[in-house]
Amino acid sequence: MTPELFSLAQRIHGHMAILGLAVLVHPIVWLRGGRRFSPRAQWTTDIGALLLTISFSMGWWLYPSYREHIKPGLMAEQLDTAMRFESKEHLAAIAVALLLSAALTLRFGRQHKEGLRLAHTLLALGWVAAMITFVLGTYVAHVAHPAW
Repeated sequence: MTPELFSLAQRIHGHMAILGLAVLVHPIVWLRGGRRFSPRAQWTTDIGALLLTISFSMGWWLYPSYREHIKPGLMAEQLDTAMRFESKEHLAAIAVALLLSAALTLRFGRQHKEGLRLAHTLLALGWVAAMITFVLGTYVAHVAHPAW
């Protein structure tokens, strides 16, 4: 992968993540306090979870280039930044699992108040994990860029 393609894909990866985070604000706010189910809440939950899952998948696609061109220098010269990146990767996986679980819980448990409450909790936890992932990813991208 060329540095230019890596840079473009990295930006799309980050923009999809922030768009997914923004979309997920609606169902989190709507479901807060045990509100009734809304088809729009399901739709925005599905779209937000899908955007973040695609962003996560793009990260997997970018990882070999990162590992080859960026990670060795980070490990040798900026271990703290390399560890932030590794933490980001784990948090991203957790966020995607939580958000996909929230979307499924909302889809199949929406007729019960407990299902709505669980979906809200999963959404909120997934959103926080994804936001921390985004912050860490932005920091690492700022420090470790594809100028190889």
